[in-house]
Amino acid sequence: MIQTVLTLALSTTVGYLLYRKHVPAGMLIGAVIASAVLTAVFHADSIPNAAKNMAQVIAGTFIGCSARREDFRQLRTFWKPVLMITCSLLVVNLAIGFLLCLVGYSDLLTCLVCAIPGGIAETTLIASDFGADPSKVLLVHFCRLIVGLMVFPLVVERFTPPMPETASTEQDPAGERPDPRRNALRLLAALAIAALCAWGGSLLHIPAAPVLCSLLSTFLLNISGFPIRFPHWLRRVAQVLSGAYIGCLLDPSRFGSILTVLWAILITTVVLLANAAVFGKWMERLFGVPLREGMLMLTPAGASDMALISADIGVSSPRLILVQIYRLIIATAIFPQICLLISGLFS
Repeated sequence: MIQTVLTLALSTTVGYLLYRKHVPAGMLIGAVIASAVLTAVFHADSIPNAAKNMAQVIAGTFIGCSARREDFRQLRTFWKPVLMITCSLLVVNLAIGFLLCLVGYSDLLTCLVCAIPGGIAETTLIASDFGADPSKVLLVHFCRLIVGLMVFPLVVERFTPPMPETASTEQDPAGERPDPRRNALRLLAALAIAALCAWGGSLLHIPAAPVLCSLLSTFLLNISGFPIRFPHWLRRVAQVLSGAYIGCLLDPSRFGSILTVLWAILITTVVLLANAAVFGKWMERLFGVPLREGMLMLTPAGASDMALISADIGVSSPRLILVQIYRLIIATAIFPQICLLISGLFS
C-alpha cells in the first residue's frame, strides 16, 4: 500500500514537472516514466486494477463529453472524407499489425493492438484487458506518441502549404457560461452512470468494458440534452492513474531482440507517415481538404494533443478536432473488436 502511494506521488510529481515544461501529454508521459523506473529499479508493487478501471471510466467519460450534437451535425457535409479516413486507418491498422507479426515482434493480437489508432493510455489498457502483451503495445504506442507530437508536426509544417485564413475560424458559444455547481452535479451523475455501465459491461464480459461502456453512456447523455463540461484537472488525474498503471506493465525483458524492436518502430513510423501523405493528398484532390489539415487528421496523436499541435503550426479547424474525436471513438469502440475478431480467425 505504501509503495502504491509513493508510486502515485512520484508519478504525479514527474508528470506535473513535464506538464509545467509544456511537454505534450506531459502528465501521462511523466507518470509512465516514473512508474516504469520505480518498477524496474526498485521492484515496486504494481498499481491495483481499481486504479486502471477508474482511469478508464474517467477517460471514457472525457471522450463522451467531448462530442456535442451540434458538432456532429457539421460532419453531415464532411462524411466522404470521414469515410476515407476510416478506411485508411483500418488499412493501416491491419498492415502494421500483420507486418509486425511477420517480423516476429509478437503474436497477431498484440501486433494488431499495437496498430490501433488510439491514445497510448486507452490502447495499453485495452491490451491488458484483451490478454495482449501490454509491454510491447506500450513501446510501439510510445514511439507513435513521440512521432505524432514531436516529429510529424514538423514534417507537416515544413512540407505542406499554409492553411488559408478562412479555415481558422473560432466561434464562441452563444449560450451563457454554465453554473459551476450545476455542472459539478451533472459531472458526478455522469461519472456515476458511467461507472455503473462499466460495471455492468464487465459482468457481461464485454471487451474493454470500462472505457467503452463509460464512453457510450456519457456520449448518449451529452447528445440528449445533458451537456457536461469536463474539468481539465480531472483528466490529468486520469492521466496520472493511467500512466502509473501503464509504467508498471513495462517489462524490458519482454521486448525481445533490439533488432526486432527497431524493425517494429521503423515499420510503424514509415507506414503512418506514408498513410498521412497519400490519403492527405487524395482528400485534397477529391474533396478540397487542405493538405496540411488532411495530414493532421491522420496523425497518431489524440484529440486534445492534436488541438495543441494544430494551434502551434497555424491550423484552427473545427473539422480537425471533430475528426480526432471521431477517431478516438472508433479507436476505442470499434477497432479493438475488429482486432480481436481477426486474431481469432487467424489463430
